[in-house]
Amino acid sequence: MSYIFEEERIIKEIKERNAKRVLLQFPEGLKYFSIDVVKRLKEKLPNVDFIISGEPSWGACDIAEDEAMQVAADLIVHFGHTPYTWYYPKFPTLFINTESTLDISDNALFQLEKDLGKYDGMKISLTATLQHVRLLSKVRNFLESKGYEVIIGKPSSKFMFDGQILGCDYKAAEVNADIYVILSGGMFHALGLGLSTNKPTIKLDPYLQKSEDITNEVRKILKIRYGKILEAIDKRTWIIIQGIKVGQNRPMMVKYFYEELTKKGYDVFIVTNKVLTKEVLRNIDRNYIDVFLVTSCPRLPIDDLYNYEKPVLTPGEAKMIINNNLEPYIFPW
Repeated sequence: MSYIFEEERIIKEIKERNAKRVLLQFPEGLKYFSIDVVKRLKEKLPNVDFIISGEPSWGACDIAEDEAMQVAADLIVHFGHTPYTWYYPKFPTLFINTESTLDISDNALFQLEKDLGKYDGMKISLTATLQHVRLLSKVRNFLESKGYEVIIGKPSSKFMFDGQILGCDYKAAEVNADIYVILSGGMFHALGLGLSTNKPTIKLDPYLQKSEDITNEVRKILKIRYGKILEAIDKRTWIIIQGIKVGQNRPMMVKYFYEELTKKGYDVFIVTNKVLTKEVLRNIDRNYIDVFLVTSCPRLPIDDLYNYEKPVLTPGEAKMIINNNLEPYIFPW
């Protein structure tokens, strides 16, 4: 397996906590390994009941506390995330980083150098998802040997590593740089980086062992998002979606938008939700409803709901409308 599941640490923690029933929570990309992990744990802890959560897990904002109480678990073991920036679970929870053991090849680094060469500027912001933070020093050393100045920014939380970002938290990239490079697989985190910086963005992928300039893709998404914002300007009936997952409930944010939109003379309604889909929106939609504002997760309007029939906005986009200022684009919050 190409991930470190830290079974020995888990066994030690279970023994120290005297846990008898443990709920294991894996993000979607790691569920494939869940049965194998349980097999190894049961070899050392045959008297402990291990239960695997089959529910989706989207981040450390989505800890299965309700689920753990329903199955009478003593402990949650949450894989793949550090504790969330603004929320720490009340239920006993052990966070396992599940770092990747993948390296980054010389060919991928040479591709990165080629992609960087398309732009003016020698100051590089370097970030990574949790699984790949250990590769940051190798990439930094390579870039510095080529004459680049490399900045690895500080995260927003003491639980995170230097240079680590989340899909909704790019604090480590809030640095003055010419080009922004991220170590990650897929497009999810890289796209968020591009939207948060609005600068040239390059993804260095340890899974595909290649570098990819996604700047044009970010610009395409920005055009779509600005289209949604312009469509929502001066619309009069808004639905605010209030997330009720334990780490996604932001009552003060909901209160702010409700008050500000009401001041503008708009009709505003609040709808609670755990898992937001197009079907959920269609079930509550009416012909006089104009705009949906999602306060639970800023990635939902961008990744899952961008092609809904009516504007579905992030908090940052709604704030742009309230402030009557469309520059700069605000992401994520």
